[in-house]
Amino acid sequence: MLLLALLAGCSAFGPQRTDFDKLASAKVENPFFSIPPQNLEDYQKGIWILLAESKTKNWFYDPYSISEDEDGVVSFNTFVTERAYQDRLQPFNAASIGPYLQKIDCFGNHQWSEIFYAENMPKQESYVNPLKPKEEWGWIKIKPRTSMAYIRTRVCGRKFIDDQNVNYFLYQQGGLPYVKEQVKTSTNLATKDSAEAWVAQFRVQTEKDASSVIEIPEKSGPNTPIFYEVVNNEVKVIDSKKDIRQIKLASYNMDKDFSKRGDFIFQANCQRKTYSLTTNSQVTKVESLSDLKDDLPNVAFNRACGDHGVYMQYDSKNK
Repeated sequence: MLLLALLAGCSAFGPQRTDFDKLASAKVENPFFSIPPQNLEDYQKGIWILLAESKTKNWFYDPYSISEDEDGVVSFNTFVTERAYQDRLQPFNAASIGPYLQKIDCFGNHQWSEIFYAENMPKQESYVNPLKPKEEWGWIKIKPRTSMAYIRTRVCGRKFIDDQNVNYFLYQQGGLPYVKEQVKTSTNLATKDSAEAWVAQFRVQTEKDASSVIEIPEKSGPNTPIFYEVVNNEVKVIDSKKDIRQIKLASYNMDKDFSKRGDFIFQANCQRKTYSLTTNSQVTKVESLSDLKDDLPNVAFNRACGDHGVYMQYDSKNK
C-alpha cells in the first residue's frame, strides 16, 4: 500500500503538500491507456457493461479487466457518461469521461482514478482548496452515500446481516429509467472551458453530492432491472485436469429491498469454452459461448476462468 500511495503522489500517510507542477510536467508511463487519452481507441479495446447508476450519470466497466492485488486494491477499467444522453446516443459518446483505470482500496475505503494523471494537468491555483491538494487528487477517502460508495460495495463485496456470505457484483440486466430533474441555477461563475470546470468534472463526489444517489423503486415490476452477484467470489475447481470450475450466483431485483430471485450454479469448462447453468436442481444443457462478449454467460465464464489476481477465492478441495 505504501508503494501505491507513493505512486499516486499523495495519500493519508504522505506529505501535506505535493509538487503538482513537477507531477504534471513528468512523463507518465502507463501500460493501460495512452497519455494524453485516446478515448475512442481505448473504448474499442474493451468490453463494457453497466456497473452503477446515479441520477445524472452511468458508470460502465470492463469486467474482463477487474483484478485485485495482495494489498486488497481492486483495479478495473471504466468510463462515465451523462444519463441525460442515454435515450439519444450510444453509451460511449462525446459527453463521456474516460475510459480510465480506477482503483479502490477495499480495506482502507479509498479510491484513486488514473484520469487525474494526464499531461497539461491544471495548475494548483485552479483547485478548490489549493492548500490541501491531497483532498482532491490521489488516494481519496470514499464518502458515504455517494456513487463511489455504491461502486465500492459492488466491487468490494456486499455483506449480509443474517449470514456470512459476501456477494460481489457480476452483471446487471437492464437499467433504471432516467428521470430529468428540474434545472437549478448554478452559482459557479466558471466558464465551460475554464480550468476549474475541467477539474470539477473529475473531482470525487463529496457529501453535498449525496442527492445524486439514484432512487430505486419500492417494489419490483416487469421492467425492473435484475443483477447477478458471485457468492463469496469463490471458484470451485471440479476437475483440475479438464479445468472444469463452478461459481455460485445469486440474482436480485433492483428494488428497494433488493428482493432475491434465485440461486444458480454456473459451471464452466475452461478448456472447451462451454458452460451450463443449474437452477432449482434443473441443469441446462451444455452450451458453447456466444460471440457476444458482453452477455452474462461470457462475463460469468471469464470470472470463473480468467486471471483476476487474488480477486477470486479458489476452493482447495479439487480433484
